[in-house]
Amino acid sequence: MNKLFLSALLFCFGLNQIVAQTTAEKLYQPAVLIELFSSEGCGSCPYAGAFLKEVIQISDSSKSPVYVLDYHVVIWNRSGWVDPFSDSAYSLRQQEYVYRKNLKALYTPMVFINGADKDYAGGDKRGIGMGIQSALSKPSKHYLRSKVTGIANEDSLLIAYQAWGNLDSMQLMVAFVQKEINSQVKAGENAGLVLHHQNVVRGIYTKQIKGEEGMFKIPVNQELNLENFRLVLFLQHKRTWDIVAADQLNFKF
Repeated sequence: MNKLFLSALLFCFGLNQIVAQTTAEKLYQPAVLIELFSSEGCGSCPYAGAFLKEVIQISDSSKSPVYVLDYHVVIWNRSGWVDPFSDSAYSLRQQEYVYRKNLKALYTPMVFINGADKDYAGGDKRGIGMGIQSALSKPSKHYLRSKVTGIANEDSLLIAYQAWGNLDSMQLMVAFVQKEINSQVKAGENAGLVLHHQNVVRGIYTKQIKGEEGMFKIPVNQELNLENFRLVLFLQHKRTWDIVAADQLNFKF
């Protein structure tokens, strides 16, 4: 990433301190959720993954509310290499975006920012950077905070959430994410490469909101090293699929 673009991202991430109050309604600090749809069988996906790795590093180091999810889809699995992290559920999610947003094409690497109507090519640094800046510059009508704990003798995690704003027609989505994966690809367009993935979605769950706060469980293997995992939670409108708030949880021991 060139220095000019890096400076632009750092500047726009600095906007995360916006918290405003109006006479009509309370506005909150905005959050940004970047959803990447990719595949190990896609020749242009490693470039997109490397770019979003830099976004993650900037966000993590500055503690900014910019979160990234990398869904590995199955569309390339018949092209010489089966992506071991792919899932048809993620392909269905991408297809649903294309349908709900009335888009003309489905492709990889494909990016959505806060579930908005516009899609981005995964390597479109300028476009994605401007999309992040735009999202961070607009105080939100919604806010989300969460906590997590393990449950003794259970392969599950207990998550507590608190949400602010109008929750009508909202659903809570929870992504179980692996922070880093190194994968050697032996066939297909990326044959011979060792790919370095970040924030790979390993499971996604839909939870119905019954109020401004609540608790629920998700299944997680207790034998996993949770230090290499995180949770990303977000509020998504059931009809429009717009994402109005997000939060991220890291495991600390």
